[in-house]
Amino acid sequence: MGYYTFSILIVLLLFSFQPAAVFAGETELIDGYITVSDETGRLLFQTGLPLTAGDLFIDEQDICYEITGLDGYNAHARRSPLAWAPAVQEPAVPTQGTVSTAAPLIAVYHTHTDECYLPSDGTTTRKGQGSIMQVGESLVSRLNELGYQTLHDTTLHDPHDANAYHRSRRTFMKLLRNRPTALFDIHRDSAPASAYQLTIDGKDATRLLLVVGRQNQNRSTTEQFARQLKAAADRKYRGLVRGIFIAHGNYNQDLDPQAMLVEIGSQYNTRQAAEHSAALFADILPALFTPAAAEKAPESPAPSANTEVPAPAEPSSPAPAPPPEAGTPANRQAPFYDVAKLLLLLLIGLLGYAYISTGSWQEVRRKLYRFRTREFADLFRRRSRRNKRND
Repeated sequence: MGYYTFSILIVLLLFSFQPAAVFAGETELIDGYITVSDETGRLLFQTGLPLTAGDLFIDEQDICYEITGLDGYNAHARRSPLAWAPAVQEPAVPTQGTVSTAAPLIAVYHTHTDECYLPSDGTTTRKGQGSIMQVGESLVSRLNELGYQTLHDTTLHDPHDANAYHRSRRTFMKLLRNRPTALFDIHRDSAPASAYQLTIDGKDATRLLLVVGRQNQNRSTTEQFARQLKAAADRKYRGLVRGIFIAHGNYNQDLDPQAMLVEIGSQYNTRQAAEHSAALFADILPALFTPAAAEKAPESPAPSANTEVPAPAEPSSPAPAPPPEAGTPANRQAPFYDVAKLLLLLLIGLLGYAYISTGSWQEVRRKLYRFRTREFADLFRRRSRRNKRND
């Protein structure tokens, strides 16, 4: 194999390499989905999230299923012997670990900032301009109305690849400096529209899926947080949360136990329906974290046969969100760090090949010295001749 052929192969291999901090299980499908069925062939759920054996899915009725195997875009599951009970209602708390009367801070960000909703946007992704950020803004607007402080970080983490979670990790750590009570990474799925389609009192909405990473030392606490969110949603808007997916991966939840990945609808649902569900999701949070102005917040009625769920109103004077450090230009340079890592690995690969082909580091140094002296000497001689001709 020639030197240049080998070099090209090294480059291709390195560009397929992902940093160790990124779990393979976090590489979501951009398009398409996996169908999960039980042992009788009954459809359990569909999702564009990657699945591995051992993952758990807790359905709308709080029944737990374990993924046992995959066959292409089909997965098999069995009812898990693990006990799974819905979370009991617990008193809402003002903030994590304090007795301050200040409004809790809720942070919202997006690992996949390119995600869109096909019926409304005409595309499933749009680099740097995904409408998923508008869905996040709907969540934030309703939280402001309810009396929370909010921080909506729209730092871009493109492209939509396995490194996206590695890049959004820096955003997550930046948000933690503000000591948020909870952090939500807002996504949309790529499952069929029917998997998420929902009508609440005659108004189009979408279901939500809560995602917890298994590769996470905070897993038990984060699972409990997911259970509390689902229980609160079940009490107020039954069916809004389609389930909890406990997946192979990390999703940056090792950095904070009250961090949650939330899939709001599918790319085949409308953005307007997703925005409505984001506002409904905000309505369940006072059951967990008491907002400072809870007594002044407009109360959304629980759904019934004769009531309509109000759409999120435009805030007349929204509570000012603390602006510190969100979306700084430095975080937009994250891809350059990945390129630097690839170049370093390329250099290591080339040095390794040189050692194997020569048999010793002494011979490698000798060849490098000869290359430098000959090639650069020829270069300078040619330049000197050109300068003399020009004179």
